[in-house]
Amino acid sequence: MRTTKVVQDIHHKFPHFILTLMLFILCAQIPLTAQSKSDIANGLRAQKDGKYAQDFVPTKEEHPFALDPVGDTVITLGGAAFLGVDFLLEKRSKKKNTAPVFVGSPYDPDTITGIDSIFMNPYSKNLDIAGDVLQIATMLTPAIVMATAPKSDFLTIGMMYAESILWAYSAKEFGKVLANRIRPYMYYSGYPQSEVDSGDWHKSFPSGHTTLAFNAAAFTSYTFGTYFPDSKLKIPVIAASYSLAAATAYMRMRSGNHFFTDVLTGAVIGTNTGLLVPILHTYFAQLNKSGRGLTARLLPNGLILKYAY
Repeated sequence: MRTTKVVQDIHHKFPHFILTLMLFILCAQIPLTAQSKSDIANGLRAQKDGKYAQDFVPTKEEHPFALDPVGDTVITLGGAAFLGVDFLLEKRSKKKNTAPVFVGSPYDPDTITGIDSIFMNPYSKNLDIAGDVLQIATMLTPAIVMATAPKSDFLTIGMMYAESILWAYSAKEFGKVLANRIRPYMYYSGYPQSEVDSGDWHKSFPSGHTTLAFNAAAFTSYTFGTYFPDSKLKIPVIAASYSLAAATAYMRMRSGNHFFTDVLTGAVIGTNTGLLVPILHTYFAQLNKSGRGLTARLLPNGLILKYAY
């Protein structure tokens, strides 16, 4: 019984766990060295000098992305402030009891109209888990960029991805706390009682899994395409990333966790955050090229930060 409760708690806190996991993975990439022959990244880099060398010809700009002390501070603190607003709104909602109150039996599915009525489904635990796995797989796709981009850009790529996750996560939480939308599985028998007990049953809009998955897909597609614009692998990388994200969205609907408009909105939010953050860092790179801004370079024996104004 205790084991079951632990599993349920982990499942309920899954988005928070994934956020922490991804930040840890990105940080762990920083100390990689060329001598780590067992590392996947080195395996991919080795292809540059061999059969697939033409697929890893970098953009004319050796470092198309860059960090900026002012810009990154604004992005990070802005995302943190956004998340703080989410927390305050959630706290206010609980204090004033504005959230829906479960009636004790399934809701009437006839009250759902339009396209959402077509794609709503009862709860499926197996498909729910499948959606979790697909989300993790999609959020790991930026590792492709980490494995093929210049080692000196690891810190920049990691920082960009962390910022995009922060904004994607904050945006989807903002939507959830405002909408308080009842999940599709609550319109059928067999709904998960653990989600009712935790209060997650009315957090349908938008889909958090879909938001974070599309954030990763957009980030991977844009950054890989920017580093290697002429690579034959560009289209496969983009297709694979978005296919995983789309599969995540599909599983979230099929498992009964979300309506179509939930995943559609999540896809829009995630795509925007996944694109906007790296695009801003191309602007920071232009500032650096003009002699202004911060340059961060990772060396085998340390880190160099250079700021010019």
